[in-house]
Amino acid sequence: MLADGAQSIGGKLYILGGQWDRLFVASFPATHPAMALVTVIKLEYTEAPQTYQLSVELTLDGQALGPKAGGSMMAGHSPGTVHGAPQFVPLAIPFYNLQFAGPGRYEWVIRVNEREMGRVPLEVVQGLALAPQQQPPRPNAEPPHQS
Repeated sequence: MLADGAQSIGGKLYILGGQWDRLFVASFPATHPAMALVTVIKLEYTEAPQTYQLSVELTLDGQALGPKAGGSMMAGHSPGTVHGAPQFVPLAIPFYNLQFAGPGRYEWVIRVNEREMGRVPLEVVQGLALAPQQQPPRPNAEPPHQS
């Protein structure tokens, strides 16, 4: 999923403005100040303990564009893990000042040990985003107290 911001701390995900797939920009080229790619990798019991190579790359029409991240990910068995139970590894990967030359269906490609694990789509379009409508403030049910 894409989010405005996210962190993975102590095995938990903290997500701000998550689960969107469309970015409206006024014109091209465009710069988006910040986004986070959020995912959870499931590892079977027999796949840990082991070190994995993770890579994430932004593509357009199957072509790599440059923005990418990668690194080593170590997975083991947490204390108290039941034999045979899978392990879940939450990840939040921030990206800043992303450049988009033109409109299109971009995709974040997620790989573990060079094997594709999934894709997260991002549609970038020119136009104005409509702000969500807010409810007007509700009048106070009780009159103010006078002294």
